[in-house]
Amino acid sequence: MKTLLKVPIVLLAVMIIVSCGKDSNKEESKASDKVVKPLENEDKPLDKVVKTSIFSDETVLIVNYQLENMTLEEHAELGSVVAPSFTSEKVPGLLGKSFVGDVDRGIFGGVYYFSNLESVDAYLGSDLWKGVVAHPNLVNFKTDIFKTFDGTELANGNHSMRKTSSDNSDANGLHILVVNYTNEVNPSDEEMTSQVKQYAPVFSNDNFPGMIGKTMINSVDGNVYGGVYYFTSRSAIDDYFESELWRGFEGDSNTNVYKKDIYAVAPISTISNGVPVL
Repeated sequence: MKTLLKVPIVLLAVMIIVSCGKDSNKEESKASDKVVKPLENEDKPLDKVVKTSIFSDETVLIVNYQLENMTLEEHAELGSVVAPSFTSEKVPGLLGKSFVGDVDRGIFGGVYYFSNLESVDAYLGSDLWKGVVAHPNLVNFKTDIFKTFDGTELANGNHSMRKTSSDNSDANGLHILVVNYTNEVNPSDEEMTSQVKQYAPVFSNDNFPGMIGKTMINSVDGNVYGGVYYFTSRSAIDDYFESELWRGFEGDSNTNVYKKDIYAVAPISTISNGVPVL
């Protein structure tokens, strides 16, 4: 947002000289002092003006990969071994990680929540990450980083504010829906802020049974929008897709929904604070 500063300038254009004596000189001196006096804080640079961001600090990292010469059982065993490494104590800035998979498509990975973008960058440069991508049986890695909108907490989409569970049974049936879309015409910051604040409270268990929360996201380059949803079951996602809200959204002529990925959440996610609950 730009802040326009308007500084009124009053110019005294007429000076009346009533005498040529000492009194006249004093009056001219006073008038001159008033004209050349610098404006208060005029030396402060304009680039110091504080701008309000439409984003919160929390950042989402979504990782996908496939298996090569590895069974599902072996992959599950590997996950159990590495899961304790993904905690906030061992990964700076990590708020939670959900270990996810879509067996039908052969896609696995993780949905991570970090406290800020810098923490994501640090993780992707860490030895832990380098060790993961170097594993010979995990291939075709893809990473997507998303900013989160300020106001997403109104949809229970701010991970640091969510209720989470350390009970493995709470992961039973838990699914994540990742939606990505582009717009024919992107909204302005003001329009997007208004939309988030207006619609975020709608995404709740009261309106859509089984919906735990939605994180409203935007790609780092600003061109991709979307949401990361947690549902208590796969059938709850199917019901959401049948809702009037979803149909109206997907049918909007300004919107191109090109990704609707659904993942099951593995129970080991409780170790990484990755199982939100109602």
